Amino acid sequence: MSVETMQAQLRKLQLSTAAREIEEVLSAHKKSVSLDWVSELLEREIDSRKERGIQARIKRAAFPEVTTLESFDWEFNPKIDRSKVEELGTLEFMKKNRIALFLGAPGVGKSHLAIAIGVRAATAGCRVWWTSAKRLVQRIVMAKARHNLDELFKQVLAAQLWIIDDWGVVTMSREVAEEVFDLMDRRKYSSAMILTSNRAVEEWGEVFPDPVVANATIDRIFDRADVLEFEGKSYRLKGRIMEVGHGALEDAIKENDEENESLKANKNAGKRMNERMQKR
Repeated sequence: MSVETMQAQLRKLQLSTAAREIEEVLSAHKKSVSLDWVSELLEREIDSRKERGIQARIKRAAFPEVTTLESFDWEFNPKIDRSKVEELGTLEFMKKNRIALFLGAPGVGKSHLAIAIGVRAATAGCRVWWTSAKRLVQRIVMAKARHNLDELFKQVLAAQLWIIDDWGVVTMSREVAEEVFDLMDRRKYSSAMILTSNRAVEEWGEVFPDPVVANATIDRIFDRADVLEFEGKSYRLKGRIMEVGHGALEDAIKENDEENESLKANKNAGKRMNERMQKR
């Protein structure tokens, strides 16, 4: 094992003095010393620190669960654009602070894949912030009551990737809506975002108390956004059928069909919004 390799390992561990002076120490001893065992020991320390860093970033992201792209059952829902999801999994979209919108019926894999991309980003060394839309509203309300909204915003804006789940589910007060708009407006300078929603895009404005704030916020969400429509069968529905038996199959299929009809409205509204943004 060369001295140069050991110096590189010591620098990775931020042991700059040891890296700088190792040659002098070895020269002073005037002995032929095998460095293999020391190098292996240092490599284990480097690997351990790297793993601890990954786990710490995953914990700070506050994911509700840890999922991976590799564990996703693509065959169950072949209508999902796998190539586009895997492209997002390369994390290239994060370099330009772009947005990915995962739109579709409940249970078709939006949250699983959004979290999986977030876990991959955390593993790659990026800071990730996950929240549900409901939790975001609750945290803003709590932060305003405690007069520490700046601290919350500092934490959110420090993340390189935001993941907001179940957008469009919770109605916002005017005060909260204005803060959400502020976040969305400031995000484009610092962070990429993945947003999931099972509600038709044309209905998003209903969660805001003011149409001006609604339009401004939605415009920020669709700015440089890639829209992925999730169609097909529901994973949650699949598990429910297995639990209650095939007697529930007919009702389950009907429910899934209704959700996919909602998705078609989502898809058309999303296209209209994209066209509108391109004309700006």
